[in-house]
Amino acid sequence: MGQIADISSIGYVWAAILGLIQGLTEFLPVSSSGHLAMAGHIGLGMPASPEFDVFLHLATILTVFVYFRSTILHYLLRDRRTLFFIVVASFPTGTIGLLCKDSFEALRLSPNMICAGFMVTAAALSMAELAHGGEYRLRDLGWFGALFLGLCQALAIAPGISRSGATISGALLCGVTKEEAFQFSFVLSIPAILGAALLHTYKLFNISEETFTMFSDQSLGPMALGFVVAAVTGFIALFALNWAVVRGKLVWFAGYCLLAAGAGFVYFNAIR
Repeated sequence: MGQIADISSIGYVWAAILGLIQGLTEFLPVSSSGHLAMAGHIGLGMPASPEFDVFLHLATILTVFVYFRSTILHYLLRDRRTLFFIVVASFPTGTIGLLCKDSFEALRLSPNMICAGFMVTAAALSMAELAHGGEYRLRDLGWFGALFLGLCQALAIAPGISRSGATISGALLCGVTKEEAFQFSFVLSIPAILGAALLHTYKLFNISEETFTMFSDQSLGPMALGFVVAAVTGFIALFALNWAVVRGKLVWFAGYCLLAAGAGFVYFNAIR
């Protein structure tokens, strides 16, 4: 998330802003990675730190667990078949992420590629609206369906392509009910978000031996504020997205992504 800075340099205002961005864009189908990459290209890089990244990712994980607690318990206790397919669907993301991470990261250097990612997201959301969902449950899709949804999630490694947008759209195109497409998308996100948090934690241990000495009374306050803001806004974002999926309003987010892509293409190719 932006440039690495000493955690003590992040004040309460920036902590709240970063928490707001994390909570909203992590869940809404507009691509958090695309927004953060574009912000860097137009000179709005936000001062963050690897420690703060970990806290924000933990906040979003907590939000998913709380919001989907009944769904998670259902999968664990009564629907092991779907739980198994969640594990299967996680493999493409993990494999592609490890093998092609540098290639996808390189796409962040090109504003045009980020804008193209926004257009892919808009197209996926629009096709999902045309599909209208169906009557299938995810447990009915089998191995190939689970792998397909895993590949949809893996596409979101590229900046501009929304993880939630890709997985929800993929499930709806497979004929899955709207409610279960929404639920599965975010339960599937747990390994991905947790993996990102673990990756940030790993980086912490490799930055310097003094990484954890930067915590102080001055830094704990902003970190706690950012955590709370990310968790609360993430919860609100999930309610909003659930409403949009069930009511057939994903096209609103598709329109937003098209506007973001168009504005980016114009700015970087005609104005700047």
